[in-house]
Amino acid sequence: MIKLKNFTELNEQEVILVWQWRNNKKVNEFMHTKNFSIKEHKYFIDNLKQDETKKYFLVFKDKNATIGVIYFIDIKKESCYFGLYAKPDLRGVGQILMNEVKKYAFEILKIKILKAHVLKDNEKALKLYFKNDFQIEKEVENMFNIYLYNINEQKIQEPYSHPLGGGKNKFLPIF
Repeated sequence: MIKLKNFTELNEQEVILVWQWRNNKKVNEFMHTKNFSIKEHKYFIDNLKQDETKKYFLVFKDKNATIGVIYFIDIKKESCYFGLYAKPDLRGVGQILMNEVKKYAFEILKIKILKAHVLKDNEKALKLYFKNDFQIEKEVENMFNIYLYNINEQKIQEPYSHPLGGGKNKFLPIF
């Protein structure tokens, strides 16, 4: 059973745990913000209490086992951006985290479009997102802007045609 715990409700031990994960090289190598102090981390969490455009969750599996983090930013009526990361050195939980992202975005937030910015060299994330039917909206420098329509709101759109080949294949031929 999966449980989400809002960052604003984390106890001191969980706050420190998330801070340690987020500063782990394996986690932050694909993040915009690299290293930050525990003081900055706690300040960030305190600010989440007043910011309705952001939701961050620590994800538990089977009550007590922490497996990762999912988050939503720039939450609007129609759309939001998301991110996720697994506990460092934990394998095989990407799809579980992705399922929780989609469930929360489409069932709780009730948005129509789920979006993300993904570094082009983050092959593991891209593989997970394409496996879950995300499509590339556009390339921006070293990133892809990707999106997924709520299945109940799905619009027909031509799949992305990557310049390296693959024709109308929505999957990038980089794997």
